[in-house]
This record gives sequence, structure tokens and C-alpha cells, in this order.
Amino acid sequence: MMSLVYRNILPTIAFTMAALASMAQDPNSGQRSAARPGHQLILHTGIHVPWGELADRFGIANTVGIGWRRTANSGWRYGAQYRFQTGSEVREPGLLQNLVDPNGNVIDNEGRIALITPQQRGTLIMATIGRKWSLGARHPETGFIAEMAAGFWEHKVHFQNRGNRITQLEAPYLSGYDRLSGGWVVSPRIGMEYHSSNGQARFQVGLEALIGRLQPSRSWNADTGTVDQVNRNDRAMGIFAAWILRLESRSTVDYFY
Repeated sequence: MMSLVYRNILPTIAFTMAALASMAQDPNSGQRSAARPGHQLILHTGIHVPWGELADRFGIANTVGIGWRRTANSGWRYGAQYRFQTGSEVREPGLLQNLVDPNGNVIDNEGRIALITPQQRGTLIMATIGRKWSLGARHPETGFIAEMAAGFWEHKVHFQNRGNRITQLEAPYLSGYDRLSGGWVVSPRIGMEYHSSNGQARFQVGLEALIGRLQPSRSWNADTGTVDQVNRNDRAMGIFAAWILRLESRSTVDYFY
């Protein structure tokens, strides 16, 4: 999977950043500030390839989310963001092994084959700080960005059930199967931010990593009969894109005749 990133994703990001940089050439760049000060709403999406211990449990994951950011004239910015994480591939060894028949099927309460699909679910809540270096484009807010985020990361196995009732996969027994884990995470990122001259298009693209130290939240795995007590070193690398909305207060002007 990492070869997919190096062969396809990284060249695409590099080409996009080079194209935006070429659009941003301006001989008067040194006379302009890196950003207009103010507040921004960020609509985020991304895709991550796991490695390390996370790759033993999950496959590629997608994220969507929302954030707020405060920018300064100097290019410095800080804010906060929330992201929801999903993935369709679960690799966890021994998952549901005590619920399957000799043919590998999970049987529901009525004795029928259950249509159960394990999926990844996760949440990231982080504070961010970073800076943008203006390239002096037709709109001076275009430039390279470097940011660092830090906060809380939680992930688990979600069981998508298509109408079959299975007591073991309902509360309070579900906690013995979902592998819930949570802990701190840092997320460095680099990329390119583009603002059109007319202000109608504002977005950013780039590369980011997730570096987490998570603690298993469940003391007992019912399917494998084992105890999770060791901290997890979960890692992921991927690409991100975000649409930027500027938050501006509406001014009131009184006219007198």
C-alpha cells in the first residue's frame, strides 16, 4: 500500500503544488502580507494508508471533517478541527472467531447466516498551529503551508448488520468485540493553499501523517479470549484536501440624506 502512495499519490500532489505555484508568481510578492487576518471555516477530506500496528488492524481509511481557523497578517494561523474516520477493510486477527460456524459464517439468533460486515470507525479532535508563506500570487493569500495538529484519536471496529439480530454484538456484550482504543495523536502536514483573485475559490491540498499513542479501552476480547493491555503505536500517512470559507461579519452602514 505504501508503494501506491509513492507511485501515484505523491506525484499527483507534487504536480498540483507546482501548478498552483506557477499561477502564484508575482514580482510584487515581497510587498504583500501572507494572509488577510480573520476567521475561516474549513471543510476537510482525506485518505490515509496505515502502517505499523494500525496496518495489522485496518486498511485504507477516509476522513471527513470540519474545522475553524484564525489567521494573522504574518501568515501564522491556529485553530481546531474535528474529523470522522471510516474504512471498509478490517484485518484484525481472530475477530469474531468464536461466533462463526465451520464454514466461516456468523449465525444469528434465529439460526440463519448473518450478513455482518466489520468496518473501521474513528474520531480525531485536534488543535492546530501553523504558518503560510505567500508566493505573491494574483491573490496574495496563495502559498505553501506547514502545520502541526495535536489532540485525541479514537478508533474501533464497527459491525454493519443488515437486519440480523446477534445478542453478542449488542450492548453490553459488544464491547468484547469492537477493539475500542484511544489516546493522543500528533499530525504534521505540508501542502499548498490557493486563493483565487476573485475570492470565489479557496482550497488547500497536501500530505499529512497521523502519529498516535493509543491505549486499548477494552480489558477483554471475548472472541480471542485475550487481554489488551499494551499501548498501541498507530501510524498513517496520506493526502488531504480542504475547502476554505471565510467568516466575515456583515457590516451595517447608515446613510443620512
